[in-house]
Amino acid sequence: MSTIHVSLDTSADPPVTCSPKNQSMNRGNDSIDWKPAANQSFTFSSLTGLPNPPFSTPIVSDSEITVTDDNQRSGDYPYTLEVMYDGLPYTTTKSTGTGGGDPTIQNK
Repeated sequence: MSTIHVSLDTSADPPVTCSPKNQSMNRGNDSIDWKPAANQSFTFSSLTGLPNPPFSTPIVSDSEITVTDDNQRSGDYPYTLEVMYDGLPYTTTKSTGTGGGDPTIQNK
């Protein structure tokens, strides 16, 4: 299982960041969990952009998101993660220009 830690900084652009930003995955069937980083107090809302297959439909709860990656060939898969905080949505998408956000699952 691979864990990606998610942080929210409402004054940053993008406000939601993932660590690692680019998660490298080995071939085979493995799960990926997104969890809040230390001292974070948001709830998860959605994960979009990962195709099915090789990824399963995301299982979203307030405290984590889980998908299974049936990695059979190389490819980079950018995704968008959304969290809710104080009644407002925040995402990994940069609000100005392009790039800057774009966390990625890298199937090797």
